Amino acid sequence: AYAILSLLLTLANRRKGKGTMETLITVLDTVMVALLFSGNGAAMAVGLLGLQGNSHVHWNKVCNEFGKVGDQVAACLFISLLRSIAFLLLLIVPPVLRLKQTT
Repeated sequence: AYAILSLLLTLANRRKGKGTMETLITVLDTVMVALLFSGNGAAMAVGLLGLQGNSHVHWNKVCNEFGKVGDQVAACLFISLLRSIAFLLLLIVPPVLRLKQTT
């Protein structure tokens, strides 16, 4: 839902010119990147818990019991991290290019 709203705001901003809307979109995108990376971190923490277990609360390792599941979770987390980095680059590159055009 956020992507559609951001796309519509960006398209509306192109027609009306630049202004505070561009800054608002950049700030909201930054918040989304922060939430995305925190979600990735939480998922990796749970994945690590499944891989190593926790002796303090007597949780056993799960990935050893279910062979393919641990590998699939690790692959999904890696792909999710790559997509998060791509989204971060999409957030950083346009303002940098705009700065190069103005100088």
